[in-house]
Amino acid sequence: MKKVIVICLTIFVALNVNAQRLNPVKWTFEAVKVSEKQYDIVFTANVEAPWHIYSQFVKKGPVPTSIVFKKNALVQVKGQAKEVGKLEKHFDKNFGSEIAYFSNKVQFVQTIHLRAASKTSVAGEVEYMVCNDERCLPPTKVPFEAAIQ
Repeated sequence: MKKVIVICLTIFVALNVNAQRLNPVKWTFEAVKVSEKQYDIVFTANVEAPWHIYSQFVKKGPVPTSIVFKKNALVQVKGQAKEVGKLEKHFDKNFGSEIAYFSNKVQFVQTIHLRAASKTSVAGEVEYMVCNDERCLPPTKVPFEAAIQ
């Protein structure tokens, strides 16, 4: 009986070690002052090789990167975030369309305007999906917050 328990525990531990969640993207968030009432919120994604993260402008296929801001009466979000990084495009037969993505590092830069000069913060959530040549991970949501000084 002891052997059966030891074997079961060994299998359980081995399965738990293999089931650890992959997290190939590390995010940082910062607010960069442009003028008295204008800031750029910079979302930096550092992506481990061989993974890649998708553009905001993917129309068909994987989940595009998206940024959602929580409401803040002092902050007005202007337009769509700019993508800064080496954009790669190729036809993906799995999705049946041309896919745009970034490897290694990408920054999403969102301009915001303050309605009144004051200290506040912007917060929200980034949703993204990563894939490599063999598989994709489920879409992930990461909360963010950046102080406006």
